[in-house]
Amino acid sequence: MTGHRTLYIYICAALCALAASLVPANAQRRISPVRPATGVNLAKEVTDSLRASDLVETIDDRGRTVLVDTVTGREMPDTLGVKTASVPKMIQPLLFSATVGLDIWDPVMRLFGQKYGLGEVSAEFNLHNRYIPVVEVGIGQTDYTPARQNYTYKVNPTPYFRIGANYNFLYNSNPDYMAYAGVRFGFTSFSYNISNVTVDSGYWDETATIDFPRQNCSLVYMNLLFGLRVKIAGPLSMGWQFRFKTRLHESEAPAGKPWYIPGYGTRNSAITGSFSIFYTFRISPARPTGTPKND
Repeated sequence: MTGHRTLYIYICAALCALAASLVPANAQRRISPVRPATGVNLAKEVTDSLRASDLVETIDDRGRTVLVDTVTGREMPDTLGVKTASVPKMIQPLLFSATVGLDIWDPVMRLFGQKYGLGEVSAEFNLHNRYIPVVEVGIGQTDYTPARQNYTYKVNPTPYFRIGANYNFLYNSNPDYMAYAGVRFGFTSFSYNISNVTVDSGYWDETATIDFPRQNCSLVYMNLLFGLRVKIAGPLSMGWQFRFKTRLHESEAPAGKPWYIPGYGTRNSAITGSFSIFYTFRISPARPTGTPKND
């Protein structure tokens, strides 16, 4: 009886050992279900919580820096290497070009009957093809008897000056073309004559002629402008400007306000224009517009 009991025990032990060898090792791990706390995201991804020790940095086939989770094998961009949106950088070098211009608006308009203006030249310095300081110098003149008026207004050739800057909105585009806004501050000091002023006396039935020689005036004014410029050929280009003008300071004149002001134009007009031919001296070669770079 004792021998049978011992044999039965050996048989049971052998069967248990055989069963244990047939069951996969991972089946031996038992996970006790845990009730999640309130507010836990049950749909979160494996990569929602990562350990820094499990991440390695590598370069993918497109040259991007990515982080690889060594546990799951998933890849994700390196957030430190992802560029955020920023103001476009300036492509062209700081010392880009210098340009001289000749305004032919007044000479052409005088051919069509305009009675004032002579000519103007400009010089500008291009920084990054974006910021453009400008100096303008010209000469104004008139000798005009308005229709149905009883006087002659005359200004001898007088210089005027303007200084300001343009902002090129197309600074990262083809530098042969510009669309810009600008501001100018102008100054002129001149003298003018009002002659042949006829005065009728109804009482005496006589006509008298009065002259107001050499009236002096100084004027400070401002122009707000918008312009376009396009390439003609090589370093030559042409451009149009539309200007809004306003007087900032004007000296008093005993005989009344001047009708024409060199560099400003007629006092009753708030808008004027110009048309110029430009020659550009390239200081630095233009860079391709595909790769922004700051100096």
